[in-house]
Amino acid sequence: MHILFYSPVKLQSGGGCERWHCDITNSLKKQFRCSLEIVTADLGEDRWSPEYLNTQLQGIPYTQLTFLHFFGILIPTVKNFIFLYKKCKQADAVHFIYGFMGQDVFMAMLKFFTGVKIVVGHHAPIFHSSKIHNYYMKFVSRYILGYFDFHQTLNASDKTFFEKKWKIKNVYFIPSGIRVDRFLKLKRKRHDDITFLSVGRYAKQKGFDLAVEAIDLFNKKFPQNKAQFIFIGSGDMVNVIEKYAKRNNNIINAGFIAYENIPNYYENADIYLLTSREEPFGLVLIEAWAAGIPVLATKTEGPIDMLKEGVNGWFIKEISAVKIADAIEKIYQQALKNHSFLSSFEIECKKTGRYYSIDRTAQEMKKNFFMERSS
Repeated sequence: MHILFYSPVKLQSGGGCERWHCDITNSLKKQFRCSLEIVTADLGEDRWSPEYLNTQLQGIPYTQLTFLHFFGILIPTVKNFIFLYKKCKQADAVHFIYGFMGQDVFMAMLKFFTGVKIVVGHHAPIFHSSKIHNYYMKFVSRYILGYFDFHQTLNASDKTFFEKKWKIKNVYFIPSGIRVDRFLKLKRKRHDDITFLSVGRYAKQKGFDLAVEAIDLFNKKFPQNKAQFIFIGSGDMVNVIEKYAKRNNNIINAGFIAYENIPNYYENADIYLLTSREEPFGLVLIEAWAAGIPVLATKTEGPIDMLKEGVNGWFIKEISAVKIADAIEKIYQQALKNHSFLSSFEIECKKTGRYYSIDRTAQEMKKNFFMERSS
């Protein structure tokens, strides 16, 4: 069986979705010997070198197309359309990542002309801060999305929304996953302070501004605390993080770190802090759990499905700097009183991490979307 994966964002962008493309294709190839190919547009920055990308693809064919850009909307050229038309004709199934205006129309046209089976992957929030995007989703996408064969959501909330609100059929809740082995084998290192870790895109969606503001409030209330907060990533909010890091010695901006070196930070962390305003899934949570680290997270779509209060982490009651600070204080106080408090979560955390392996994701996708054609 030949499967084509398509995304508007180039793989060299190096985000969670791009890593997922490399991981899911390799898992499908390893487990089921599928024939696979990835094609993307050219949105995003070049965070991965071509050499590093090749190590992640492990031989999976990849083509990056150049689109016309108009205020964040990708406009395909005739050459793009013909290229993807041919690729779709050769494929038994196509999986494409949706989240940008116009891409649903583009893929619907390809489906109409080729008749290929298309799976829509919803890896981004359905609605977010852009009013134009939300208007497009309400009055355009909701009608086009029903034309496709299958839909994959990463959380139960999105599945319910599509089925109940928009009456879309064949929606499957199939969580994402990671290559868990490198994190499961980590051995936690003891240290005197309590280290909180946050990894991701420095963007408003991820709530890094709320995190540093909350830490600032926490430090004012406990000026002699033994906590440190490490941030790993890059993005538009780097100046906000740097501003708070300058006046708080326990806020450390490590910046962009190569993925191979990130496990070292999990090895030295005690708590993973996720302060997202919107979080459809959260691959970083799986990394933390696989490393044996409990998660302190906002009550957003992805964490709601995976986090069990008091078992593998805790929820932050409201998405605000004050409530995040309160949650940090509560966990910090408990950890100070009982030195074995945080380590007692390790077994359940690793159990959660094992469950969300990329191989399990591939198995569910194969079963529901990529069955062989009957002759």
